Amino acid sequence: MWRLWPGPSGWSRRIPAGVAIVLVVLGVVATAAGLDAPSDGSVVPLGWRADGVVVDVPGTPVEVPSTSVGVPGAPVSTPGAPVNARVTPGGVGLRTGDLVTGVAGRRLADGLGVVPRPRPGTTLVYDVVRERPTTVAVRVGRPDPYPLLMEGWGDLVFVIALAGLAVALYLRRPEEPATAPLLVLAAGLLGSTLTVTAGLPVLALATGGAQLWLFHLNTIVAYSISWGGLLAFTIAFTAPRPLPARSRRAMAVAYAAPPAAMALWSALAVPLAPNALGRLGLVHGGQTAVVAVALVTSTAWGFVAYRRNPDPLVRARMRWLVAGGAVATLLSLAGWYLPELLAAARPLPPGALGLSGLPFVAGIGVALRRHRLFDIERLANRSLVYASVVAILVAGYAAVVALLVSGLGLSQPVAAALTAAGAALALAPLRALAQSTVNRVMYGDRRDPSAALTRLGTRLQAVLLPADVLPAIVETVARSLRVPHAAIDLVDGSGAGHLATQYGVPVGEVHVEPLRYHGTLIGHLRVSARGSDDPLDPVDLGLIASLAQQVGTAVQAVRLHDDLVRSRAEVVASREDERRRLRRDLHDGLGPTLAAIRIKAGLAARDVPPGSAARPLLDEISAEAAASLTDVRRLVEALRPPALDELGVVGAIRARAAALSGAMSIEVVGSERLPALPAAVETAAYRIAVEAITNAVRHSEATHCTATVTPSDGGVEVTVRDNGRGLDPDRTAGVGIRSMRERAAEVGGAWSMRSPPGGGTHIRAFLPTSLGGDHDQPDSRR
Repeated sequence: MWRLWPGPSGWSRRIPAGVAIVLVVLGVVATAAGLDAPSDGSVVPLGWRADGVVVDVPGTPVEVPSTSVGVPGAPVSTPGAPVNARVTPGGVGLRTGDLVTGVAGRRLADGLGVVPRPRPGTTLVYDVVRERPTTVAVRVGRPDPYPLLMEGWGDLVFVIALAGLAVALYLRRPEEPATAPLLVLAAGLLGSTLTVTAGLPVLALATGGAQLWLFHLNTIVAYSISWGGLLAFTIAFTAPRPLPARSRRAMAVAYAAPPAAMALWSALAVPLAPNALGRLGLVHGGQTAVVAVALVTSTAWGFVAYRRNPDPLVRARMRWLVAGGAVATLLSLAGWYLPELLAAARPLPPGALGLSGLPFVAGIGVALRRHRLFDIERLANRSLVYASVVAILVAGYAAVVALLVSGLGLSQPVAAALTAAGAALALAPLRALAQSTVNRVMYGDRRDPSAALTRLGTRLQAVLLPADVLPAIVETVARSLRVPHAAIDLVDGSGAGHLATQYGVPVGEVHVEPLRYHGTLIGHLRVSARGSDDPLDPVDLGLIASLAQQVGTAVQAVRLHDDLVRSRAEVVASREDERRRLRRDLHDGLGPTLAAIRIKAGLAARDVPPGSAARPLLDEISAEAAASLTDVRRLVEALRPPALDELGVVGAIRARAAALSGAMSIEVVGSERLPALPAAVETAAYRIAVEAITNAVRHSEATHCTATVTPSDGGVEVTVRDNGRGLDPDRTAGVGIRSMRERAAEVGGAWSMRSPPGGGTHIRAFLPTSLGGDHDQPDSRR
């Protein structure tokens, strides 16, 4: 068992294949044995009582002629039955829902395999319980496969689709760790489903032999191994590459867990049940519980692994598989396993359980193609097409035959022949419809350029911010073409290109389509092939060229917007730098000069006699110098907050917060010596923080407020939080809010305001430092 996980050695790849072959052969042998053995026309559903079994009778049972059976008091020739056995009135043939307690005078509770195997055509007496205990006569014959196939067609569609997919994956990617357990899962389900579809009649319980033990070998042993393969597949699929040792150990435990649980439960069932029939019933009930636990565990494991995995590509691969497995698990649990465990009821019709597993196969198929799982593309396309056609034809065939037989009263051969003719006529258009549908799912809108252009236009109309236009374009192109990667490069004035945005990861050859606006090259649209063995077709290239014409216009609009934002930021930065230079000149040059003139005029006035004509002139010069000095100080403060140059950004905010604090405590967090910032960024950070604190003091009714200024990658981040009442949705934005938003936008930054679930208000501003160019840096007093 420890060698079952996939690895580099040939043996680790051959062992799962060998196990799968054994499971399929075992199922085929059991099916052949069941169809070759005598049958009473009944099928025993799994889950038995200690005193008997409830039967299902597919199709129309074969009744014994009234001349030999069914007459009250008439003896019945039955091997092994008492000579005086008689048939009660109306008791000819088994019916669905009958509780069979004995066959040929032997009670099932007394032991299995005690009735000699009868020949076809023999009539046996069955002890049954309907409204009351009675006996019925049943003629033994060969099993009719048609009613059995109609009952189990949904299960067969599921297991055959899963087996075909598993074999294709294993042949193409045997080194992929998840292919081997998927092969074991598919083989176990295929073999056991074939056995269950062939059915186990009540007669097999009475006669025993190869049919009975082969049936249980498949439905218990092989079935348990298959669900161990499901657990191992989930672990291998969600594990990182290369497969770590702990994942290998977990896979080994997963393989062994269901068979070990069933072995333990089978041993515990021996003392719990009064006879062999009851023990088998307990074992089948335990099997249902093991399957339910395996399904829930696999789904939970996949969900947790999806949430914990940070790789977006791996998460995209897992999303479809986990979703398909979750849907299949919910459908099977709600429609079959839980009702069977809790109320011994089966709300789904025969075969519906298999259909509930198709979302799992569909999830694997979609993940195959759309997110590069195992890198099989064309095979997945054809597999999905043919699986869809087969499923629709089989379902339609069964429905039409049933309608013709029950509604029009036709015989089954005639109804089958008419339906087969109709299916042959519908095959070609149905395949074309399935091919177009699968192509749309797998390849997108490459055959419908207008739909792709409409999708792109609709997506661009929904974009609110210019910064989201280019990401929306590449995502729409990738989804429209069903490719794993798309990107846009912008060309600058020198002709050099640089990456603007991208979606996904390239996995094959990348096609480069130029983007032009009025004949001028403005960028490139890069689109990856769907895989190394699935290049872009000419149809794909034509659609990319059509999309590039529309994308070029949108890219040019984004470039103009970016240029405008950059130019405005540079203007603001230049303006603030110039204001800071003027403030220095006024504060350090003109201010001291005016002060010196005032002092000198005052000193000169002292030496001038009071009655001299120069005395009033000197006093006037001193007064004008003092007034001019006041104007200079006012201009200095208006040009730029003096505290920024004296205390730095954090110190200036802390000084202003101290003046505003009162009933509300204000805490300012940040380094006193931030990295050198452009003047515009300093001013914007100070103004936004002070305005946010002022709003909190005036309107929030908070008791505490925290302002934080921290360096960030490419800029500085300002956040202000309070524990007040939060935002009022009915109140329009005031001047302060608009001012903060505009100050952040002026330097090319981003500003947001929200109320967290716990209450209060959270204001955040990110101010970049790269849009202002190489301007003057803050002085050394920072």
